[in-house]
Amino acid sequence: MKKFILGVSCGLLLAGTSVAFASDTIQALLFPASFEINGSQVAMNKEYQVLNVDGHVYVPVRFVAEHLGAAIDYDSESEKILIKNKALDIVDPDYAKVSVGNLIATKSGNKTKVTGQLTISGVGNSQNMIGAGLSFYNENNEKIGEAAISGNQFGVDTQTFVTEGDGDFRHYDAVYLYIGAVNNRIISEVPHTMYANPKYHFSLNIPTSWEGKYEVEERLDEASERVNFLFIHKANSAFGGVVFSISVWTKEDWLANGPTAKGVGQLYKIREDEKHVFLLIPPGDVEYNPHDDTLKAEFKAMTDQISKIRTSFKLE
Repeated sequence: MKKFILGVSCGLLLAGTSVAFASDTIQALLFPASFEINGSQVAMNKEYQVLNVDGHVYVPVRFVAEHLGAAIDYDSESEKILIKNKALDIVDPDYAKVSVGNLIATKSGNKTKVTGQLTISGVGNSQNMIGAGLSFYNENNEKIGEAAISGNQFGVDTQTFVTEGDGDFRHYDAVYLYIGAVNNRIISEVPHTMYANPKYHFSLNIPTSWEGKYEVEERLDEASERVNFLFIHKANSAFGGVVFSISVWTKEDWLANGPTAKGVGQLYKIREDEKHVFLLIPPGDVEYNPHDDTLKAEFKAMTDQISKIRTSFKLE
């Protein structure tokens, strides 16, 4: 694959250098330099070079980004260098020890290349086997792509992985992680039961661990005529207890007010039929007893399942 020399100016003015410019080309001088990143000496291999261009130092951005713990890739179609260095916040609620994040999706022929990072908590080395999958969804809650994660080099330190999947799913709305195996031990999916709504003919998969702990309350917003089905944690009902809600809007209401509502609050369009648009709304406020650690933990464990519940939504 063609290699791109990715450089970033360090803003260091150097004396005694002459650089000639001709059209869209430049002349550069090799610049001898060593690197200390976050207090540690870092050796640069022969694949990279530091350049002096017009009195400024240019260093390989991939080399620097990776040693700062960031994920990086180049999108040739948009001609963008993409760098991400945020917290790894994508987890499988059935196996929360594995965290994934900083995903960068770029086009690779008729496939989508996915660069990301992964870490495992509670392990002390970098020789752990992972078999997992990423599923990508559009704003209509339709799966548009998937990519596998596999390898035996993962551990408590963040590791970068590269994978790919069929089709173009760069512009996804949501992504979910599914852990299939860790160190050759199969991770079983949490069993569930089906909640069916006969009034609007939709269904959801609810974890069996919720049995006896939740109730569904139907509420009508008379001003907007929206019907909301609130899934309430009964032990926290005095504080609201709403784990999530399914809101049913008319299509006319959604077209008129949906864009504004999405900008104001957190909501996800998950399906529509001929007359209605169905939205999933996670809890916005503190809906649990903040003074009871047990009830707080139980509520959080339930909200962690929202992503899987969302993907299970079906219309009859």
